[in-house]
Amino acid sequence: MPLLGPSAPQQQQSLLPVTVAPSRPSWPLKLVPYAFIAVVMVADLITPQDVTFSSTLSVAPALAALVTRSLWQTIAAGGAAVAVSLIGYVYAHDLAGDVEVATLGAIAAVTVVSCVSVGLVGRQSRMLADVRSVAAAAQHVVLRDVPPELEQVRTAVAYRAAAAEARIGGDLYEAVSTKYGDRLLIGDVRGKGLPAVEAAADVLGVFREAAHTEPNLSRVADRMHAMLARRPVRDEEFVTAVLLSVDPTTPTVQVVNCGHPPPLLMRDGRVDVLAPVEPGPPLGLFDIADPPAGASAPAWAGFAPGDTLLLYTDGTTEARDKSGEFFDLPAFLTGRPASSPADLTTQILTGLAAHVGGRLDDDVALLVVRRKPYVPQPAKSGA
Repeated sequence: MPLLGPSAPQQQQSLLPVTVAPSRPSWPLKLVPYAFIAVVMVADLITPQDVTFSSTLSVAPALAALVTRSLWQTIAAGGAAVAVSLIGYVYAHDLAGDVEVATLGAIAAVTVVSCVSVGLVGRQSRMLADVRSVAAAAQHVVLRDVPPELEQVRTAVAYRAAAAEARIGGDLYEAVSTKYGDRLLIGDVRGKGLPAVEAAADVLGVFREAAHTEPNLSRVADRMHAMLARRPVRDEEFVTAVLLSVDPTTPTVQVVNCGHPPPLLMRDGRVDVLAPVEPGPPLGLFDIADPPAGASAPAWAGFAPGDTLLLYTDGTTEARDKSGEFFDLPAFLTGRPASSPADLTTQILTGLAAHVGGRLDDDVALLVVRRKPYVPQPAKSGA
């Protein structure tokens, strides 16, 4: 269903910062070095006295360092290896003494190197945990929790990063209640890393202020573009975005689309694509459009109580399965029974994971918006 033209009537998934603690090995892993030592002891006992496997005992402290990452476990495994080696020397006293000295030296050397390695790995792990904690805090500052209920709508947000360790990306979303109605935003910054986070933070900051002061939704987009235009020049930096403004007194919603995938309207099991009649360029590219222009005029669509709008980033619809087929989001949603906004985000993420086989190539952000009942206001009589 295309949007009406401009002439028409004018549960959150938290991203709280967390401290990442190093994982502790389970007790079976702690026994691995000693199991290896026991195997060497048995091998020495069942073989002739002129054959010894004690030289392999130097592996024990290395195993302890690998599986436990504990300094004391590494030292203990090295000590146990030395003790077993000495016992073997006493048992097979006819072996050359220099062989046993070489074995003890090898165990001691490997133990020292393993202890140094454990210390370095522990230091790096603590540094990585600190970086992750700071990244999570930065993400929470940029992407604040979206309220599950505003004045006119109920909402739910979901975000999944393509990289398992990623905490910061270029997807953004926001929802605020204003005197002009509830206003919502979803966007996608071109690029990754710190520059994308900076652009996302700037765009969100302008939206949070302009949404309360600009009656015209297009002017909100214009101000977001102006902020990007003032940033230090970067090659082809832009932000695709969709802005919504829910009319508090009529069953309608305004939509301004700045080069972003169109919203989906779900009503009674049917899914309509709200394709823009006048598509606008992404934020940051208004000035290089031909001819240069601002954001498109707001388009209007029906948005009655019980209707659901889904805003999403292109990481959702451009996800491919093993055969290269894209995830058909409208088809996935068509005929689906009504569920809460939070449940809907879970269903989409589950379906998406099944489609791609559990691996995402791009970040995914979802913003579900469901219309609450509204109170129609009588038209004002003329003077």
